[in-house]
Amino acid sequence: MPISAKQLNFCDISTDFDKFYNQNQDDLLSLLSEFINISDFIPFSFYQKYYSKLGAKRDFSLESMLSAFIIKNILSVPSVDLLISFLSFSSELRKFCGFLKVPNKSQFSRFKSNFFDDLNDLFNNLVDHTEKISEKINPLLSSILITDTTGFESYVTENNPKFYQSELRKAKAYSKRIKKDNPNSNFDIEKYAQGQMPKYANSNPDAKLAYLNGHFGYYLKCTISTNAFGLVRNVNFYDADNNLDLDLSPQDVKDSYDSKSLIPALETYFQLHPNFSYKYFLGDSGFDADDNYAYLHQKKIMPIINLNPRNSQDLPQPGFNDVGVPLCPYDSSLPMVYDGITREKGRADRVKYICPKTKKTKINGKTTYVLSCQNPCTQSKCGRIKQLTIHHNYRFNSSIPRDSLKWQKLYRLRTICERSISQIKNFIQIKTSKVRNTISLKADVLLACISQLVAFILMVKTENHKNPLAIKSLVA
Repeated sequence: MPISAKQLNFCDISTDFDKFYNQNQDDLLSLLSEFINISDFIPFSFYQKYYSKLGAKRDFSLESMLSAFIIKNILSVPSVDLLISFLSFSSELRKFCGFLKVPNKSQFSRFKSNFFDDLNDLFNNLVDHTEKISEKINPLLSSILITDTTGFESYVTENNPKFYQSELRKAKAYSKRIKKDNPNSNFDIEKYAQGQMPKYANSNPDAKLAYLNGHFGYYLKCTISTNAFGLVRNVNFYDADNNLDLDLSPQDVKDSYDSKSLIPALETYFQLHPNFSYKYFLGDSGFDADDNYAYLHQKKIMPIINLNPRNSQDLPQPGFNDVGVPLCPYDSSLPMVYDGITREKGRADRVKYICPKTKKTKINGKTTYVLSCQNPCTQSKCGRIKQLTIHHNYRFNSSIPRDSLKWQKLYRLRTICERSISQIKNFIQIKTSKVRNTISLKADVLLACISQLVAFILMVKTENHKNPLAIKSLVA
């Protein structure tokens, strides 16, 4: 028999909240009141901007608004609407936040939109403070920087799974017509469906098509760095497009994005925190790129990055002639053809050479590579491409051998960053969030990171820092 969903009403919500509050809330609020003074971390410029328009006469203080968002995130309240309901029910919660009356939804929304840059400054102040704490607790864990890429799904129509399924159905119908005219056609249904999907969401151009978390979606792409405690150190929203129309698999496209996003993210981070230094960098194989190794060596950081199979394919390697031009791997009398300079954001310029039996042609106004070789050295439809970069031997000349026990133990810590990102997403309940505005969604991410660092400071002051990511222990 089908089970019908229970219809929640106002009384149910009130009863559930009272039960939760009586069991957990009192301890959490008393601990926060005793050990955390958020004004210690608020930059003076934040105060100036917050009170500049209306002077000192604000209905709600800056500390009150921040406290409301922090308690919302620590308790994983999924929406501002529900937060407002909780504030209406609980006089203790209003007293903790410093509210004489409850703000309305638009006031919370405007706070995020109007003060995004100031929230970023507050976050960086907390990063500075928690860095000193983590160094005292465990110098080794604080000397490890871990980076990973992720995406935050926007509340747009295109993120409904039915949207992609509709494109697949259209592609299957089109495939039948193609095969009817050409039975030997190798028409790729999924690749065609992906190519038909818009590059960005109609209601929010900042939500761009990407392949993340094992599926296609419309995300605000982001590079997040943590230390080995799992404390967020940097949040960098990277706006470069993924070229999904290239002859690449979705995983290859993601790896390409990962490799290009690291240097801009770390450059921003070290500009904000010039006194920070790290001994090790941990990253997955998506960061396995020559430029990244060179950059980390320049910063005197030891890279612990797994090799990516896309960079280590078992292909015959081209030789070089007397003037440094790469040669066809199967015929050394055929030099490869110069095809310009490859320039990409976040990467060094590279000289590009293509197979001598590849020709450029235009199909429907689009430049395409056509390979005429009878015995190709690669399965790529455009033939072999050789990109010449400087210091390419950094990948293999690792200071710690990849087969050593020390390297393997360090690399296992990489998952800490993934768990931290998962925690942030749980804080802001991103899958149930109905935030459409780009700035508001970014502000939610920053507020989640701020909440994590505030919770860590609280755990340290209550001598409960053995597992910094166990924030739910504060309300258990």
